[in-house]
Amino acid sequence: MGRFLQGTVNQQVVGQRAVKQTCNRRCSGYCYYRWYRGNQQSAENYLGCSFSAAVWIDSTSSSNQDRYSCLVNYAQPTSDCKLDLQQWGVTYTPDSVCALEGSSVDLSCSYKHPGGLRVTESFWLVWPRDTYVDLLLYDQYKGRVQYNQTQCRMRITGLRANDARIYWFRFITDDPDGIYTVGSGVRLSVTGSSGSYKTSGFEGLQVKVEGAAAAPAEEQTVTLTCSSMCSQSYSTYIWYRTIQPVSECRSSSCSVAVVRGEISYSCAVKGSDLSSASVYSPKETRAVVLPSGERMEGDSVTLTCSSDADPPVLTFNWFKQSVNESLGTGQNYSITNISSQHSGLYYCTALNQLGQHSSAPARLDVFYPPRPPSLSEFNGFNGSITLVCVSDSNPASSYTWFRKTGSSSEPFRNGSNLTLAAETAGVFYCLTLKPGDDTYTALNLATTSSSEYDTLTHATHSANDTYSTLNPATRTSSEYDTLIVVAPPPVQSGAPDEENN
Repeated sequence: MGRFLQGTVNQQVVGQRAVKQTCNRRCSGYCYYRWYRGNQQSAENYLGCSFSAAVWIDSTSSSNQDRYSCLVNYAQPTSDCKLDLQQWGVTYTPDSVCALEGSSVDLSCSYKHPGGLRVTESFWLVWPRDTYVDLLLYDQYKGRVQYNQTQCRMRITGLRANDARIYWFRFITDDPDGIYTVGSGVRLSVTGSSGSYKTSGFEGLQVKVEGAAAAPAEEQTVTLTCSSMCSQSYSTYIWYRTIQPVSECRSSSCSVAVVRGEISYSCAVKGSDLSSASVYSPKETRAVVLPSGERMEGDSVTLTCSSDADPPVLTFNWFKQSVNESLGTGQNYSITNISSQHSGLYYCTALNQLGQHSSAPARLDVFYPPRPPSLSEFNGFNGSITLVCVSDSNPASSYTWFRKTGSSSEPFRNGSNLTLAAETAGVFYCLTLKPGDDTYTALNLATTSSSEYDTLTHATHSANDTYSTLNPATRTSSEYDTLIVVAPPPVQSGAPDEENN
């Protein structure tokens, strides 16, 4: 139950109906005061409790004839002891504020005290409030804090990250017991380029993109919204399109069209240094073929697209310059078992809610060895004949013509075309070579012992080295395209009369 000590009450009228009651028995430490109307300390007369020896109570009698009594209780109170606070109070509106670093903020409150008392001093303070030091006396706030005439409103300018804390209002009256510094205080959060509420290096504003579909079409409208990290609104905004002001947008929102190409938007607050980072359509879009180096027929490759965009890229599309339709979507496009048909220029497009951007083309070269050559002949001036050898390969082939000399063949001339003067006769072979294959050895047609012999595609011989005549008009022989025999006019072509088994 605790230990009770009864005290007497000194009564003082301080207002029209407020009466100050002071218990003459003081306590310190683990104790509180119980208050009663009248001298009978019963449950019906119980008014409440307090931790202070002085309370202000509204009198029920205009003649102030009410009488009160008190008890000092050395025990834990069973309820909140706030009787001494009923006539006092500070209300913070709002009780939490978020502001941007570098800006100004107003902290407001209202307070009450018993009628008849006069406020003689008031100021704002910060934690720890035990010191009760006026904010104006701190070096950190000098020149940046202003009180208005009612004192319950404070402005802090040039906000810093370390200004983020809880602030209290304290007022002192002409009554020795009339000092008040209680309440929740007002919590200030500071957001900006530093501090616990750090944004992306810009002063608290950000642009949000709204209203775009997953794959917005060109000229479709999207809405940009400029907001602060503190959800604070401003009267006038400035919008920028690729650093140029947008005259038609002055509020916190701006409608823009999806475009093809690079574009960016940002916002700022008019009359301040507050600005946002930019949002932008895809840029620096790049297509790369992996792996790098030579790619041979039968290999697999992956085309990769990269792009810088904010908001992030929604869709990547792949195209081949010779094809007008999309090859596929996705940041990567893979091709397996590549062939010469896959050679060409590829590019990608990157799309977000603001626009689309295309990469420069990336070349895919598929290397393959020379195909079997085709031969043709043309009659020239003064009885000359031009022989033409054509073969498809990547990289491009080089050509060497061979002339049969006895039982072997030796290089005769380089190049795809071989022009022979009139009266020239002989058996000529066309050999296609990959780049770098620039050495030759004599070919022995009787033994075919040379490894280069196999590059004379379809060339055959008989054991006795005899040849059959080819009809240039019909070219019915399968050997015609790989072997040409030139003799004095009329020109005749010859080839081995049987396949090499």
